[in-house]
Amino acid sequence: MSALACLRVVVRSEQANLSEAMFSALVAKFTSAFLEVRWSWPRKFSALNPYAFLLSDPTASELDTAELGRLSAELHAHLFGVTDDESAKVIVLLFEGEDAAMAKFAELSDGELERAMVEPAAAPEGGRLSRIAIDGTRLQVPPPEGSNPAEAEDEVRPRRRPAPPRDREPNVEGLQGIYYAARQIFVGDVISSTPGESRTRYSLVDGEEHLPPEAAAFDADCVIAAMAFLAESQADTPLYLPVSFSTLLRPSTRAAYAEILSILPHSERRRLSAAVYDVPRAPSFQALKQLHSALDEHFSAIDLRTRDPAFEIEQLNPEAVTSVTLVLPQAEPERRLIVLRRFLSKIDAYKRRRIWPALTNVRHQRELDLALEARLPFVTGPAVCRLQSKPMGGRSWPVDQLPVPSMAETLQKASA
Repeated sequence: MSALACLRVVVRSEQANLSEAMFSALVAKFTSAFLEVRWSWPRKFSALNPYAFLLSDPTASELDTAELGRLSAELHAHLFGVTDDESAKVIVLLFEGEDAAMAKFAELSDGELERAMVEPAAAPEGGRLSRIAIDGTRLQVPPPEGSNPAEAEDEVRPRRRPAPPRDREPNVEGLQGIYYAARQIFVGDVISSTPGESRTRYSLVDGEEHLPPEAAAFDADCVIAAMAFLAESQADTPLYLPVSFSTLLRPSTRAAYAEILSILPHSERRRLSAAVYDVPRAPSFQALKQLHSALDEHFSAIDLRTRDPAFEIEQLNPEAVTSVTLVLPQAEPERRLIVLRRFLSKIDAYKRRRIWPALTNVRHQRELDLALEARLPFVTGPAVCRLQSKPMGGRSWPVDQLPVPSMAETLQKASA
């Protein structure tokens, strides 16, 4: 028998400086994008209204809520930033029961929901109400009379897999600047987002070992991070968001990407660029057509990132994309220089196609010097700019003072 439940997101629009229509649309888009990534097939979901979603799992008799724990924390950070203000708290409720009862629950007003959380009789008959804690456990709502919270929590702990730690760290979100050597200025930033519990920091500009194990989840987290950076900075320089080439073009995951990208406001399109990674040596015309179809609505520029210095630029139409970036390999310094020289040998072909060539994962001074000598316009990597908490785009920086230290390094130096 398929497990069914109604998910409700409880958060008030007056807590944010947005209209009710814009606020509800933002909650709906974010929650849908979150579920697309984490409520994986064969499980399904459908939106009942901006704040209510019907969840199903045909393989279980009871829903596994482990992944749902992150929704409240991530939605809270997305809407309000990081704050200790309890009044801005996002609550995720789950109602399981008869179809008619779930339909009634989906339409409860904020006031009716508040009463249902303290008075059992206020919830629709024929169902069970629980709250999803940040670690994915179910907490009975309201708690059983005479029980303590720990006992109530033990009774409703997820069964199929262990829940994440209760003290899960928030994602580490940051940016790394894109340097335009001809003018010695940063002209944009590449966004990254790393789960707090990860031992490896995820990044598109620091080489293969920093690529995420789950591309779709990483890309979705970076979309969420981009929303905060767009709100915090009014700079006109672009923010580059990671987009996995193979995951985006796979039919089974293309719809999920469409939902994720729909969060991005169209009014900010000019400030957003797509950094499409893991691109093969010779992407087909059909693949590039599908890429543009999926991305043009949201991004003003498309950068293709490839690990192959022999990328077949001659096969691309003029201005088929904005730029192509070579990712230097994880190899000995001499091998990296050989790969770079091979890429630089084709610069004239890039000029003929009116497509910018660029370089990332720059780690050594010799690599930077060779790129500057060849007048390669754009460079990124640990030898250029380390992780920042604010965009570098628009800031002048002398080439002889690269790399820009990370915020942690700057603070450590100041306290020394």
